[in-house]
Amino acid sequence: MIIRAKTTISTSTERLRHAIGGRTLALAVLSFALTLGASVAWARTQVSIEGDSAHIRLEASNAPLSEVLSTLEQTYSVSYRSAVPLDQSIVGTYRGPLRRVLSRLLDGFSYYVEDTADGRMAITVVGRLMVANRPSPPPEVDPFQRLEVPPPTAAQVAAERERLHHRRPPPRP
Repeated sequence: MIIRAKTTISTSTERLRHAIGGRTLALAVLSFALTLGASVAWARTQVSIEGDSAHIRLEASNAPLSEVLSTLEQTYSVSYRSAVPLDQSIVGTYRGPLRRVLSRLLDGFSYYVEDTADGRMAITVVGRLMVANRPSPPPEVDPFQRLEVPPPTAAQVAAERERLHHRRPPPRP
C-alpha cells in the first residue's frame, strides 16, 4: 500500500496576508455591530419638542417618562421632582397646551402642579395611582365561541304561524 501525501508550502507572507484578512473581517464585523447598536439605542429613546407652551408638539419614541420630563424641563420653564421612579416608557405624539400634555404624560400617577413666584411650573409626582381605581378591562371574548340558541317552543311556533297567516298584503293604488 502506497500513501501519497500532498505537501503544501506556505510562505510567511501568505500566512501574514491570511491573518490580516481575518483581522480585517473581524474588525469590520465589530464596527458594524457597534454602529448598529448605537443607532438602535439612539432610535430607541428619542424625544423631540416643538412649539411654545401654548401649543406643544412632543414626540417620544420608547423614552422613559423621566427623560421626557427632563427634556420639557430644559425647553420650558418647568421643574419636576418625583418620589417614585418614572421609568414608564412613553411612545407617541402629544399635542396641545403644556398643562394638557403634562396631564396626559402623567396619567396613572398622583401628582400636583404648582405655579411658582418666578413664573415657573413645579411638578411634584407623589406616587402611582392604585390599580383598583382604574376601570377593569372588558372581558375577553372568544370570536369562535359557539352560540347556543334554544329551539322555539310550540307556543312561539304557533304565534309566528298565526302572525304570518293573518298578514294582509299592502293595498294597491
